[in-house]
Amino acid sequence: TVVLGLPTKQPAPAFTFTTWDENGLICILAKIEASFTITYDIEGGTQVLIDRIPIDATSKGRCDYLLDEKPVLDVSWIGGFTFRMIFEKAGELNWGINSIDLLYNTADSLFRGSTKGGKKVARSVEGSLGMFTTQLGKSYLCPSPPVINLFESKTGKQTVVLRLTNIQIQAFQIESGKFAPMVRCSSVGFGSGVQAFPPIRFSLEQDDSVPVIVGSITIMVSILVVVGYAVYRSWFVRRVDYDTMG
Repeated sequence: TVVLGLPTKQPAPAFTFTTWDENGLICILAKIEASFTITYDIEGGTQVLIDRIPIDATSKGRCDYLLDEKPVLDVSWIGGFTFRMIFEKAGELNWGINSIDLLYNTADSLFRGSTKGGKKVARSVEGSLGMFTTQLGKSYLCPSPPVINLFESKTGKQTVVLRLTNIQIQAFQIESGKFAPMVRCSSVGFGSGVQAFPPIRFSLEQDDSVPVIVGSITIMVSILVVVGYAVYRSWFVRRVDYDTMG
């Protein structure tokens, strides 16, 4: 009796997000660090949530080449977040990213004070991701790509700013389940990198203590300058008098 089962998945390199095809072979490989600045509605205005892909995020996707569908990588984590990259062939010699989406839910407790809770999809502008175009059979590497703005699919309003760092990705023609030789990015976004700190998520709220602290520091510096000058003058005058008397 022959027992048919699912194909054995090809082992994935450490610290990668991966998609396998119907034969269990790796068809998308990605190492990604990313932060998201999400603007959402609250009573009387807007508020900002900053989140990033955590180390325990999971990945899945599809690579249905026979159906001529675009390969998809989904990276998901707690809070209802899914970071989606849709790849495509760019002509006969290159591949690239067709679109980048962030799926999130403003009804989640992370979005404190949200007045329009619900599932949202923020998407890159069509044709705006040409910087990721790479030769087939090569991987793309970039320490800090330019900042990418994502717009809510229903309203067209910009709601997410995406900052990528230390990204290496490859779709199509992956051999032995490993990244192919890399093509380094030609442009680097100034200030678009993500700082190296543990995964965090927080909302930015107005803090009245900041101007108080700044004002206090300014006063202290002024006092120190005046006291220092007085001490200097006192020492200098006494020394001049002593020298005159001698």
